[in-house]
Amino acid sequence: MKDELQAFKDNQLLNALMDNVADSIYFKDRQCRLLRVSRKMSMDLGFDDPAEVVGKTDIDLFGREFGEQTIADELQMMETGEPIIGLVESRSLPNGELNWTSTTKLPIRDQNDNVIGLLGITREINELKRAELNLQYLATHDVLTKLPNRYLLIDRIEQVLTRSLRNDLRFAILYIDLDGFKEINDYCGHDVGDEVLRRSAKRMRESVRSADTVARMSGDEFVIVLESVADSESAMLVAEKVRKTLQKNFDALGCQLRISASIGVSLYPEHGSAANALLKAADRAMYIAKKERNKCTLYSPSVLPKPG
Repeated sequence: MKDELQAFKDNQLLNALMDNVADSIYFKDRQCRLLRVSRKMSMDLGFDDPAEVVGKTDIDLFGREFGEQTIADELQMMETGEPIIGLVESRSLPNGELNWTSTTKLPIRDQNDNVIGLLGITREINELKRAELNLQYLATHDVLTKLPNRYLLIDRIEQVLTRSLRNDLRFAILYIDLDGFKEINDYCGHDVGDEVLRRSAKRMRESVRSADTVARMSGDEFVIVLESVADSESAMLVAEKVRKTLQKNFDALGCQLRISASIGVSLYPEHGSAANALLKAADRAMYIAKKERNKCTLYSPSVLPKPG
């Protein structure tokens, strides 16, 4: 009688847990079929009664691609007896959004220590993941222009270097400085200056291919990575296009403005085989262009000191 009473109390406690916990809790057999699920899980899956989910697998509930992967992981876990702790996963919801979860799965054993199934606990971590992705974005992008920053730029150049070396391709670096930007800040104010930077960034993005990278280095200096160019002439044609696009008049917060840009160009592999060398070559070419303003200059070792 005492054992029956204890079993009754244990069942009541389990029911209370399965009906009220905020996480998805579930039990599965050795064939990865659901034996019992929490009310939270059944409601998230679109079932009013948790009993409706019993007997289903992840393939039935989430589709073949996602389901086959989770079943493979679960079968391996039950075979080895090693639990899965804090596995972060994502799947697409019908509305197109990604649902991020953290899941722990523990083997269930019988009296003879044989694994007969598993207990799973899944927690949604969408807010945490959004915060993580937002921090990652802030660490790699310029807040004002939404362009990649120097940190991400170097990574992009390294990726292009790898592809170019593997496929025997050329690429170019455009180092861009806006002429007279300090005067715009001084006479029109920083709000206008910020708008000039945003508009200039937009014009640069629209002047190149989607595969190319436009980044903000600092202040009024930008860099464009032109992936896969045929030769220096092709790179200079794009540089001229960018220069002319930036030169067009525009209205920034009521101020009629006309800006120009000085652009230095370097080419891989002629002017360097590393990211910093190519950036330094383009930067030095830009300073030569800056002497005359509103000009594009190709790096030349015969005129400029060779970058390290």
